[in-house]
Amino acid sequence: MADNKQELRIEGKYAPPYPQAFYAFWPKHAIRAGIVVAIVFLIIVFLTVFFQVPVDPNMPPLPTEGEYIPAPEWYLFFMFQPFWYFTGDNARWLSTGTFWLPLLFILVLFLVPYVSGRRKTSKVKLATSRKLILAFSAGLFWLVGIAGVVGSGYPAKTTGCASCHNPMMGVRQALPPADMGEYYKVERQRQIKVGRYRAGDTSGDIGGYKDANWQLRHFYEPTMTW
Repeated sequence: MADNKQELRIEGKYAPPYPQAFYAFWPKHAIRAGIVVAIVFLIIVFLTVFFQVPVDPNMPPLPTEGEYIPAPEWYLFFMFQPFWYFTGDNARWLSTGTFWLPLLFILVLFLVPYVSGRRKTSKVKLATSRKLILAFSAGLFWLVGIAGVVGSGYPAKTTGCASCHNPMMGVRQALPPADMGEYYKVERQRQIKVGRYRAGDTSGDIGGYKDANWQLRHFYEPTMTW
């Protein structure tokens, strides 16, 4: 207890009910934070060295490669899942999964300090049973989130993009159009009229050509949706 008191410094410019005692940044907190940053940096270096995306134009990957390989895109797949399922007549429910539910989640996070009554119980030690319940709830929330990210991302052929999108395939695949406005007004409209959703499918029941639903399916099944 004496050591904790020695680490505290008094900041008189803050009036009650704000705290007047703060833990000093130097040296313990700075050293701990530096160790965490160093560990994260080493992990990133390790992943970039041993798990590289194949970019050799002389030996590009196959379009179907990348399944089960972790990638940052997995988080995007998880958030954009409503665009996969809510199509056609169900498209009106898109805002529920892409706007209202995330907004509700953010509001719940803002309300946590008020619901938990942190100010009233900040000086009271939590019982062991309550600590276990909080730890279990946090762990369950984390597991559900990770399961959603992994479950929606593992089928994606993320490293197979370089198979077609490389300089050997020409300017159209490797670089964006020089005049983006002209491309969307002329070439993109021509693609929509000719290609629709996918080769051989002109029903239009699943989604439109190169909309959000198309982009997701192109990642998951690039040889079928193009």
